[in-house]
Amino acid sequence: MLDPLTGVIAVGIVGAASAFAGDRLLRRRKRAFQDRYGSYEGFRGQVDADEVRAVRDARGDVAAVKAVRDRHPLASLTHANRYVKEL
Repeated sequence: MLDPLTGVIAVGIVGAASAFAGDRLLRRRKRAFQDRYGSYEGFRGQVDADEVRAVRDARGDVAAVKAVRDRHPLASLTHANRYVKEL
């Protein structure tokens, strides 16, 4: 059986490793977004505004954000939400 200190250390190591992996994934995703769209303005130019408006009007903002992210998986939730709010 592990003593409490060993358990705390193990949890800390696992937490640090997952935080590092999450940071790496976030950096990779941001780089892919930059490569694909260049900027937020480039992203806006590639989204079908009429389709997103139709989804928003029929099913609401949350569904519209989901539709944007489904069509453009490299877009972050922040970018998709900003796009829908700007329509």
